[in-house]
Amino acid sequence: MSKRTRSFILILTVLCMALCGCSLKKPGRSSADRDPSDPVISIGKEEVTLAMYRSLFDNYLPYMQYLGQDPLQDKNSLESYQDWIVDFLTDDLVTLDQAEQAGFKLSEEQERELASSVESDLKAVYDKLIKYAEQSFAEDPSVSVETYFESLVNSESEYYTGVAMSWEDYKNYFIEQARKDHICRAYRDLVCAEFEPSEEDIAGWYQSAHESDKANYADAPEKYKTDEENYEQYFGQREGIVPVTAVPAGYSRIMHIAVYPEGELSEEYSAKLRRMEELKKEYSDLAFEDAVNGTDANSARLKAILREYAELRSEADEEYKGFVAAAIRKINEAYGELLSGRPFAEVMLEYTEDERVLNCAAFAERGELISLDYKSEQDWSDTVKAEFAELSPGKYSEPFPDGDGYHIIFYVGDEPAGDVPMEKIYDDIKAVCSAGVQDAQWEELLNEWKKDPALKIDIDAIRSVGADRIGKE
Repeated sequence: MSKRTRSFILILTVLCMALCGCSLKKPGRSSADRDPSDPVISIGKEEVTLAMYRSLFDNYLPYMQYLGQDPLQDKNSLESYQDWIVDFLTDDLVTLDQAEQAGFKLSEEQERELASSVESDLKAVYDKLIKYAEQSFAEDPSVSVETYFESLVNSESEYYTGVAMSWEDYKNYFIEQARKDHICRAYRDLVCAEFEPSEEDIAGWYQSAHESDKANYADAPEKYKTDEENYEQYFGQREGIVPVTAVPAGYSRIMHIAVYPEGELSEEYSAKLRRMEELKKEYSDLAFEDAVNGTDANSARLKAILREYAELRSEADEEYKGFVAAAIRKINEAYGELLSGRPFAEVMLEYTEDERVLNCAAFAERGELISLDYKSEQDWSDTVKAEFAELSPGKYSEPFPDGDGYHIIFYVGDEPAGDVPMEKIYDDIKAVCSAGVQDAQWEELLNEWKKDPALKIDIDAIRSVGADRIGKE
């Protein structure tokens, strides 16, 4: 797990307590002679207790085992895992210590973000714990829900921190850890803001990515739609999303107005459809039997099946018409606006219920990718592709139904195949390179800060955690 993808661990202790604690299997402790509230890592005013270290050890363990890297298979694996946890905990502690020495404070905006985050997270914590307390009360009402609740907080906080806390103390602890988490991230952002990639870094990234993209899309051009649309939707929001530097032939862009029926069809509707399928099968079997035998022995039943089927279909059609009526009115209204001469993009943003379009500026401005040559991972339906095949650039379809609703599509134009000039995506490439440069520079700073003689690590206590479980799980 990289340092960029992991969550900051100081807050994880609290979250684990709330979300996992009441059902977590708590293993035996080989270091029972040690006080769980004693620090095992410390620098300045910052510390990690033995209890906190144990809780992180236990909560990451299933994840590592799931990946096939069982820390409990032998001594070397265990020590590697122990040191990995120490490493990222130490990163946070030295960061907090440096921020303290620099007199760093959260900005007003960061304080507001922290307050909002803490409020929602604490509510989630409380709701989870009170749910467990209510379950316990339902099983044994001899003790009040409030008593169960406080008991849960006491026991879980002691397990995760080494100190039994009341709910009020726990809330204060939670807020403190959340503040430290925000400070770690904000201080890193502040320090790393001065680290910029060179022009050589940017050009080198583009050249490498371009060669990779050309080779990739030569072998699998269907991947382009997923890569490009992920870039347009999620760049800067998700890890691993980078600019695309080459475009295979065979892609176009369409704009899309989609309207969906509201609510759900009734259970009776579904039952009628099932019954209709049963009737079709029965009719087929009986008709085949009469044909094979050269008789009309089943004619009365066949007529009855047709009557029942027709009645069911009429009733089902009536309900379905009511179900889709509002959607049909809305899509027809949008079509009327188009016929009146309004620009498609303008009408689309007013009428469409397609969340992809509403949440992505690129889709709203340029349209979404489509290809008749390739089947992509997240693709249009055959119905949409068939409608698109009848259009020419600059034209839009009539309203048409699909499996999920009603649609109008507009053929924006063809996606230019070939190289994407570096200048077109320069700022985004720079952002990608900046992240890499900042990661490297930040890692160097952390390594220097870890040389501070004030940093104390109780390696004996660390080595005791999990030592009695090697080969047993």
